[in-house]
Amino acid sequence: MYYIWNSEKNTIIPTKILKAHSAANVLGHPIRSVILEMLSKQNLYPMQIAEALKIHEQKVYYHMNILKKEGFIDAEDIRLPGAAKQYSLKKTAYSFIPKYIDPKHREMSIHDYTAPPEMLKPFVDKGKINCRIIVGSPMPHGKLNRTERCGHLAGDIAAMLGKYGSKDGRLTYLDTDVDNLKGNLIIISGFYVNSVEKEVNSALPIKLNESGTKIISTISGDEFSEPETGFIVKTKNPFDKKYDIIVLAGIEMNGTIAAVQAFTKYFSRIEKGNKLDRNIKAKVVQGIEKKGRIEDVMFLE
Repeated sequence: MYYIWNSEKNTIIPTKILKAHSAANVLGHPIRSVILEMLSKQNLYPMQIAEALKIHEQKVYYHMNILKKEGFIDAEDIRLPGAAKQYSLKKTAYSFIPKYIDPKHREMSIHDYTAPPEMLKPFVDKGKINCRIIVGSPMPHGKLNRTERCGHLAGDIAAMLGKYGSKDGRLTYLDTDVDNLKGNLIIISGFYVNSVEKEVNSALPIKLNESGTKIISTISGDEFSEPETGFIVKTKNPFDKKYDIIVLAGIEMNGTIAAVQAFTKYFSRIEKGNKLDRNIKAKVVQGIEKKGRIEDVMFLE
């Protein structure tokens, strides 16, 4: 597979290299270009195209066969003899490279042209992951001597960051191993099991109450107490305003799972901000359980 890379917008488009002049000429025919435009919107039968263009169906078949031969469209596989086939467009761009053009060689990484979304830009910079993921220790710790059971969720976040950058060294840390809270941080779980969350909790627009039994929104004034309720917040690091933090936490384990699921599955909704103030990146979600597992989430705020 080849790609066209737009260095200004940092985007890529799949492209097929046309090696024969005949293939390039295919695109120049007015009927064939209209057929491709129609197929870009929906899959169609030749009869539907003929009716729309007000031309004979056999003429449509003629052009469709040329497009299929040159690899511009596909026909569905039908085993029944004589049955009409529905055609679909191969959604890719096309490039023609003359033989006398020599390619320019350059070492490139996939991260050169996969820009992170705006919300993740502080955490991934120039193709490098620039943050620490902090989870609670699996060993009994803290005032309540609790243990973390959501540490595996760090893998989901790491995989998400890995789409946009790489990291040479360590990425995930236990709360008991962290002394310096400066820098970009992604904190998973509430303060019962993650002591770092307790350090930043008071600075969050949506946070846990002092006993960790409720989620309180300072944006709406609402409180949420269901155990499978969680929240997602991105804000400035209270220990160093040059950096950002993301907190994914719940009242209990299933609430934290719901927060992480919402962040990885519905990221575009998280990025839009709170419904009452789009400038604040903060959401409250509730996990939807099925047989004791969080299968999906719904947004409460």
